[in-house]
Order: sequence, then C-alpha cells, then structure tokens
Amino acid sequence: MIAPARPRCCPPNRDAVPACGRRPPDRTGRWMRLRVPGLLLAAITLAAACSEPVDEAATGTGQAQAVDQAPAEPADDTQSADADTAQPTDADTAEAADQTAVEPADADTAEAADVPAGPVPVGPDTPGVSDDTVTISIIITDTSMVAQAFGLEVPDEGDREAQVEALVDHFNAAGGFAGRQIEAKVTVFNAITDGPVAEEALCNKITQDDQAFAVVLTGQFQENARPCYHNANTLMFDATLYPVDVAGFEELAPYYWSPLLPTYDDLVGGLADALIEEDWFAGGTLGVIAIDSGLSERVYAQQFAPRLEAAGVEVASYNSIDPTDSTSFNNDQLQAIINFREAGVDKVVAIGGSRLVSWFIDTSITQNFAPEYALTSYDAPDFNAFNYPEMLGGAGGISVLPGYDIDDDQLAFPASAAEQECADIFTAAGLEFSVRTNIRTGLLFCDVFRLLRDASPHLTEVSAAGVTEAVWQLGDSFEAASVYGVEFTEGSYAGGDLYRRFRFDPGCECMVLTGDPADFDE
Repeated sequence: MIAPARPRCCPPNRDAVPACGRRPPDRTGRWMRLRVPGLLLAAITLAAACSEPVDEAATGTGQAQAVDQAPAEPADDTQSADADTAQPTDADTAEAADQTAVEPADADTAEAADVPAGPVPVGPDTPGVSDDTVTISIIITDTSMVAQAFGLEVPDEGDREAQVEALVDHFNAAGGFAGRQIEAKVTVFNAITDGPVAEEALCNKITQDDQAFAVVLTGQFQENARPCYHNANTLMFDATLYPVDVAGFEELAPYYWSPLLPTYDDLVGGLADALIEEDWFAGGTLGVIAIDSGLSERVYAQQFAPRLEAAGVEVASYNSIDPTDSTSFNNDQLQAIINFREAGVDKVVAIGGSRLVSWFIDTSITQNFAPEYALTSYDAPDFNAFNYPEMLGGAGGISVLPGYDIDDDQLAFPASAAEQECADIFTAAGLEFSVRTNIRTGLLFCDVFRLLRDASPHLTEVSAAGVTEAVWQLGDSFEAASVYGVEFTEGSYAGGDLYRRFRFDPGCECMVLTGDPADFDE
C-alpha cells in the first residue's frame, strides 16, 4: 500500500533542519544505512511548524488490514527485498565479527513454550479479545517521503508487511497467544505527517476502529501518543527510541512497556559509566546540552551528575535547550556554543533525546565549533556518522540497538539463537535478505511475538496487568533477537539490560564496538 502524496513539510528556513534539501556526499563502498527516523525526529521536534490536520487517508491511519487475510503489498519501494540478495548468513561477515554466527534454529523452536490448552480468561475492560482471537496492531512507519523531502537515501528494510505476515502465520501455527489466534492489523504511518494531530488520529484509529488489545509502536515521538493508548486501555509495546524514565513508565503502568529497550535513567547512567571507564573525559573540558524538560532535569540530577562527581569530573557549562519553537531552539543552541567557547569546552554530552546531537552538530558547523560528542542509540549515531563524519572525531558512547547502530562486521549475523529463529521464519516465508539492516524492524516485531509466546504459559488473565505479571515471571530467561540482552524485573516495564561501548572510527566513517556487553545494573 502506498500512502497518498502530501506536501513536503520543511521549514521555510532550510538551515533550521539538518540536511534539509541537501543530499549527503556519495560514499561508495559502505552500506547506506541512514537513520532517517533520526532526522525525522529532528524535523518534528518543533511540531507546531510542521504539523497539520490530516485525515486517515493522508496519514495512512486508514490503511490497516488483517494479516491473516490476503497478503499485503509493500508500503513503498524501500520495503521490497532486493531480488538479488543472498540468504541471511555470510561466512566472511561471521569471521570478521566478534561472535560466531549460530547454527540454524530447530524447526520446533516456536513450540518451546507450553501453550495453554484453552483460552485464558479475559480481564475486565480489556479490548480486542474474543473467544477465538486477540487483535494486535502493528505500526510500520514509512519514511520514504521524508527521504524524498530531504534528498536522502533510506536503508532497505525489506517488505515489512510481509515480515509481519510471516511472523503471524508462524506463531499462530504454533498455538497463537493465550489460547487464541493472533489477528494482526498493520497500519502504515506516513512519517512526514507526524505531529500531535496525526498521532491522535493514529491512536483513535487503532483503539476505536481496530479495537486492538495491544499495539507495537515503532516511530511515534509525540507526547500525546502514549497517554492516548493508555486512556483506551490498550497495551503498548514500544520499540521507538523515545526517552522515558522510570517516572514516565509508572505514570502509564500497566499499559506501557518497552520490553527491548532500557529506561532513559539506565541509558544515561550507563553512558556515564561507559565514558568514565573509557577515560573519555580525561584531558578535556565538559559541556552539557539538555532538552528543557522535567525528564532531562531528573535524569541529569539523579543519574549523570552523581556519577561524574564521584569520578571527579566537572561540568564546565550546562545549557538548557527549549524546543517549543524554532526561534528559542536555535537561539539556545547558539548561546550554548558561546558559553562553551567561554568555558573552553571541547567535549559535549546531550541529555533528553530529541536527536539534539544532530541539531547541535548542524548548528556547530555554522559556528566552526567542533567538540567531541558522547553518543547513544537515542542520538542517531549512524545518521550522524554518515552525514557529519568530519564532526565525529573522538565520539564515543554506548549502543543498545545493533541493527540501527553498527554494521554486521561488528557483530555476527545472526548473533544468537533468537536472531537465527527470526531469520529462519523470514527465510521459510520466502523473504530474502543479506544483512541485519534488511530485517532490523522485523526483528523488533519478531521479539514482541516471541515474548507473547513465552509469556503465554504464565497468563492467568488476558489484560495489560495479566501480561505484565506473566512477563515479569520470565526474569532473565528470554533471549532477544534485536538487542544485546533483556531482563524483566517485577515493578519495571523496560527490559533492555545490556549495552556495548562503541566509538567513531574515521577509517570506515562508522561506529565500531570497543567493549564486551555490560549490564546496566552493574
């Protein structure tokens, strides 16, 4: 399905958006894996400048279809797998990586967990569940028009609708979820329309029209999105690199889960620990930029500052960046650069997500300011490495999402039995791919279905609270395909448990791993 064309949403001042209307230089010989969602979030941080009322046809919010019906057509050309691509494993890649690719998973892997003999009772006020089916909505975020608007390349992620269909068929054949068949409804969301109005329309479509029990979020960045699903009693599995701290999860409990990613508290704390261990602060003068929000203030005060103080690292200049309008946003960045120069800052850490690093790098170029940057997966490292390699010398930080951060020569593909299981499902369905990027979103979807399968034997009722209790019982037994590691702890709604240190390598103009997996809790 192809979303109807819409006017490009680009600020009148093209300099206000990194790379707006500017094609990046040709870099032949490396995989063009642009983090277009990262650029998109930068473009929509100032939502008032770009959002407009949209109807369902324009946003793709009326494009849902049950996957167990006729096969879906690709949403756009970027979702079609290359006919010439090879099978998922490559001997040369596996030898270069720091882990050995695993053998193909047993065909009976999907039956490893005991499936309830009959339907599990439904909890009160739980939508989307009948005696025979449970409705799960899957959002596929289409960034093709964003790429066209900004003159960028997009990575080939294969036919994501076909990937969802393959997963649903596979797990339904193995028993489904909670004694019921999964009815997956796919919605292709046109990312260039993203804004509060579009997100509310998307939420209303999924909660009212689809009447979904659960929704998988993949690129929803507006503040009103998650409360909307919460208010409709719809369980959320969020795979978006959207910063939420413990307080945010507790506010939306038990309807909001990020089972594969860490809390933003853990992420920032892990970043500080990794930078200290890497001696990244040594010999430099540190400056901090932070999105002006309660989240940034809490995480900085509770996670970042105490670790630096204990390590004897001082922050020479702290600057809040107001994202509410373009004038404040740009002026605050310019003032931060002035303050940094006065303080002699040559190393910069960003707090608060919102792809602030990408914005700040773009602004710094105009001011001939080139510090070293600390990065996490939430800062679009791959996008920055591709578009601003000359600005990333000395950059380092932590990765939590390998399919979006690094190339396969850094981590064998497949790297685990879980990743092999998902790859085998796609291969059995006739889907072709050669690198992890081709199925990186598919791996996130696969992990959600695998998680529901493994939690199913522990269910006492089908509800958000019931799923929460069942997932907590999995503890550290669940192996994820899309991330380095997860662990589920009672009282926590984020599962991301492991990270890897990485740094920018000017030789390949890419991020490379520098350390073994580390636990956020240690």
